[in-house]
Amino acid sequence: MADLRSYIADIISEADDQHLLRYLPIVLTSLKVWNSDLDTVADDENLSVIRLYTSKAGYDQIFRIINQAFRTEDVAEQIRRVRCAVFLIELLNIDLFNYTLRMPRSRNFEGTVYRGVVFSGDQLQDFKVLAARPVAERYWAIPMAMMSASTDRSVALREFAGQDNLMDVTGTVTRHPFLWRIHVIGLSSKYLQIYRERFPTSVVSTIGAVPIRELSDYAEEDEVLLRGPFFQLVCLQEEVFEGQEKPVHVMDLIMINANRDHPSTMQLSAEEGESARQLFACLVGMRRAEICRELASLYSLVEDAALYDEMFRAGKAKFATLVS
Repeated sequence: MADLRSYIADIISEADDQHLLRYLPIVLTSLKVWNSDLDTVADDENLSVIRLYTSKAGYDQIFRIINQAFRTEDVAEQIRRVRCAVFLIELLNIDLFNYTLRMPRSRNFEGTVYRGVVFSGDQLQDFKVLAARPVAERYWAIPMAMMSASTDRSVALREFAGQDNLMDVTGTVTRHPFLWRIHVIGLSSKYLQIYRERFPTSVVSTIGAVPIRELSDYAEEDEVLLRGPFFQLVCLQEEVFEGQEKPVHVMDLIMINANRDHPSTMQLSAEEGESARQLFACLVGMRRAEICRELASLYSLVEDAALYDEMFRAGKAKFATLVS
């Protein structure tokens, strides 16, 4: 906490943005607690860390720590930034959890969200290589990251608007529009019941994907905050959209919104904690395989659908051994 206080104090001393000046002192001085019900309200009712994240100045200044944490060659500075990043993520987790507790309509978000980026040729090739791997290897996780997406595809496509710098001086295309189409799915009520019956004190939330339109400076963007996402890549193809002169690379991803990051997880015994971790991972894997199978079938990827079915059956077999 001392590292984070020092870092934020430095930002405050140089800040002239009203969001920073308003919310950074609250982050430093307020008490943040994981609410257990609506009768226990945190000292920081303004959800200051979420509000900082949604503001341009707050994102650029605060979450820059995460982006730079592993890029410095100064080991001491790297350690300091990593500590700050971990603590900031924990504060944001608390805000997201309390927000979903306070606002029922923000819980268990399911649906399709979009994220538009522009990739270099090398970055695009990395994803093509990933898409060519066996289905069981077409995934990646960003456990320390927070990522913004929108329920409005046009918001994501605006990232490409006016991109007149996609070519170099020779006319060679060096930057490529790339659309992430992310299908956010919840853990089924059946699977949740199985987990909760075995580990009733372990809290499962849906802070993996939280709509934050009501807290954002840019409400018109219909933002959904993705926390520490694990993505399964189902399909990568080119598509043509209205208003786009050329085809855009689009990848379809599956993400589960369920999350166990909560103090109750740490209160389990070592043996219970490991059993809970394995069961939860198995249930999430089964759910993900089910949805991937459906999406692959929708895109007529017959062989992939069959492989996802095998993954589901393998998960089901593992589930049987875990609960036997």
